[in-house]
Amino acid sequence: MQKDVVERTVTFLKSWLSLRYEQCDLPGFAVAVTINNELVLNEAFGYADLASGEKLTTDHIFRVASHSKTFTGTALMQLSERGLLQLDAPVVKYLPWLAAHKDKRMANVTTRQLLCHSAGIIRDGLDADCWLYMKDFPDQERLKRELLEADLVFDCNLKMKYSNHGYGMLGLIVEAVSGATFHQYVQENIISPLGLKNTGPEVTQAITSRLASGYSRSEWVSKKTRLPLNIKVNTRALAAATGFYSTAADLCTYFSAHIQGSGLLLNDETKKEMQRTQWPVTNSTFDQEYGLGLQVDLVGTRRVIGHAGAFPGMATRTLCDPAAGMVVSVLTNCIDADPTAICRAVYAFFDHFESNARAAATISPERLALLDSFRGRFVNLFKVMEVLPRGEQLVGFDPSSWMPLMEVEELQVVDAKTLKMTRANGFAFEGEPLKYTFGADGRPEKLRCGGYTMHAEEHYGRALDALAAACGSV
Repeated sequence: MQKDVVERTVTFLKSWLSLRYEQCDLPGFAVAVTINNELVLNEAFGYADLASGEKLTTDHIFRVASHSKTFTGTALMQLSERGLLQLDAPVVKYLPWLAAHKDKRMANVTTRQLLCHSAGIIRDGLDADCWLYMKDFPDQERLKRELLEADLVFDCNLKMKYSNHGYGMLGLIVEAVSGATFHQYVQENIISPLGLKNTGPEVTQAITSRLASGYSRSEWVSKKTRLPLNIKVNTRALAAATGFYSTAADLCTYFSAHIQGSGLLLNDETKKEMQRTQWPVTNSTFDQEYGLGLQVDLVGTRRVIGHAGAFPGMATRTLCDPAAGMVVSVLTNCIDADPTAICRAVYAFFDHFESNARAAATISPERLALLDSFRGRFVNLFKVMEVLPRGEQLVGFDPSSWMPLMEVEELQVVDAKTLKMTRANGFAFEGEPLKYTFGADGRPEKLRCGGYTMHAEEHYGRALDALAAACGSV
């Protein structure tokens, strides 16, 4: 992707993400983007702590929850490369205590099946209230007991069934095979080699002061109050499933190492196997699949790998497009955020600006300058409208959602001050003109859309003051 395209996209994204923070009810979120290992965007919005008013920064640390599974998967694939582990051997070979399981099907479970969630193991045990902070997370002995007391839910190798307990078992395998603790292994073989200064498998006292506070959803039974949640909790034997902490920038560095040709973490053949679809995710809204410790998704025409994370108080997502060498990571500090939608939107805007740049290569400089003069964000009581060039014409859309490019209005240049809405939703102003008023600096100040006056965002405050005065005089 050309440098000027990246710069234009990043400039727009900073403005748009700031708008979205102001519009949405989220304590805070952080967004980072790398392209070919270069950090091109690293921004934080909102608050790390609502009570104290501490602003969120890019240095604040988040619990990234099931991102942990990608580190665990990487560890096991490293051990496989070294000949210390057979992915398709029964797990009981490495965890002999499983032979005592009353469900004899457990003897057939393999490491590969655990990695891709096809072992049929119960998701979170028979008592999962540790996730609700009603009890501690299990230590190794309790995890073993919980695994032994629960029969398989399905036959193994039948379908994809997500399991945190299965990944707890994988953490035990890492220890059994490597001879090190899980924490030691990932620190020495994944975190330190990549120089991930803000990443670890479990919260320690050294980093607690940098943790962003975590929050519940806006609870309707407590008058929309967000409850602060203790994200410093130790996940013990489930660290391999959910214990990790990180920053958005560190996660971009980490997932960049998973791109073929990086020469980092694993050889390319192992990376192909790890990123290959093992199972589809059934009954999913989007086309989703699972590899070995990695989620696989389609974002537009991109096939991306990565993972989501849901921890009590935080929701996170990282999507890596290996073909483009691009990683997007979004970390939020509340349960009810949608970081996946934010990731998808970031990719959509990069695609928009890159596509427009290709089209612009065939357009005269004079025409490009004319198209660019109409750009802007316009606001009135009913509507927010963003106008951006797209090829020989322009598009308008409402930026007030996490999927703003899902529905656009096509705008055609009539003259230096007028556009025409040539294609739109039937409820919009299709066929009608958009009349611009420009300031002395040549920038748009007002827009008449469908007869309604809209103000450039930077001038809307004055319009609100006038409206308040008019309403006060009624």
